[in-house]
Amino acid sequence: INPTPYIISSKPKHLTTMRRKTAPLTTLVWLIIAASILLSSVLEERSPIKMMAVVSAEDSTTSPNEGCNNNDNNDDQTCTDPSTEEESATTTTTQQLSPSGERLITSTELASHGIKSTESKEAATAGGHTIWLSILGRIFDVTSGGPSYYGPKGSYNFYSGRDASPCFHSGKNNEEGAAVNLEEWEDDKHLMSVYDWSQFYEKHETYQFMGVLINSKYYDENGEETDVRKDIVERASKAKIIADK
Repeated sequence: INPTPYIISSKPKHLTTMRRKTAPLTTLVWLIIAASILLSSVLEERSPIKMMAVVSAEDSTTSPNEGCNNNDNNDDQTCTDPSTEEESATTTTTQQLSPSGERLITSTELASHGIKSTESKEAATAGGHTIWLSILGRIFDVTSGGPSYYGPKGSYNFYSGRDASPCFHSGKNNEEGAAVNLEEWEDDKHLMSVYDWSQFYEKHETYQFMGVLINSKYYDENGEETDVRKDIVERASKAKIIADK
């Protein structure tokens, strides 16, 4: 008998059946692994450390619309540059000058640099308060003279914060004395006395010239010297020449 050889199947039935049963399970495992990787990536992006780094990076940059005021009723938008605002804050107010380049000062500003006789010496110069006076319409900072001269009990306290030119000759340091029309004095030597005091302040080593008193009998609103002052200076100068002979 010539036996017929058995042909052994390369895929036994039980193995094929097992592979068919395990195929869905394998797919499920791979899906779970893929989901785990994706979830891990998301959690890493949402980690507190990374989120803090992102927020820090955003804060370090300036938003294009930062400093802008939006109008809800229309599309108008006004933006300001923070650096420009800082520059504006530090920029001093432009001062008005006379044609000759001297600062124009009002009587109100001059008065704000006066010292009341009822103040204490400490309060007189507290907070960097400066002391100004005016003579023949020219204003000087006399703070360096200190409270002993221009303070509440000082000999020249009345002169602070005002123009009391006539008082420099008469010695009547009160409102009545300051109101005298010195241009009406007949004796030019009296004018010379006041003019000499004005030159004292002009040439003083520490007193600083600040500007001219506008809208006064000595300087007009534009800081131009008035005819009254010109006449006083001329008469006083001539009297000094005669006195020095």
